[in-house]
Amino acid sequence: MSFLNVYPKRIWATLNAAGNFEGHFNFDIEQYGLMMKDMVCDVVVSKDLLVVGQWNLYVKPLLDVDMPHFDKFVSTLNHYVFEVLRYMPNSSAAGDQLPMVKIFFDGIYFDMSGLEPVVQKIPAGFSKPL
Repeated sequence: MSFLNVYPKRIWATLNAAGNFEGHFNFDIEQYGLMMKDMVCDVVVSKDLLVVGQWNLYVKPLLDVDMPHFDKFVSTLNHYVFEVLRYMPNSSAAGDQLPMVKIFFDGIYFDMSGLEPVVQKIPAGFSKPL
């Protein structure tokens, strides 16, 4: 596989009438030192139909960017958000606001260079290539 890192920034989604959260996943991609900044994919956060209390992220793939093993990346992202961070969406909101999913990623990236994606910490003082 080619050298590829994904730097997630945020997931921002709003509850729809069907009970799912719809919104966007923002991230940067680094491939062989070339940075593609501020990439945006549609995302849906929904309850798992088979496992009670479990949620899943469904990320629409980018069609104009060659991102090998995108499905493995999404699987690793799901594991990170729901198992490592233990994030649990809340379907209620205060006042007139709509319920939202707001997840901000700080100091991590997904190394997609191996057979399986690996979540890595960004070293202190490291700046991503421009």
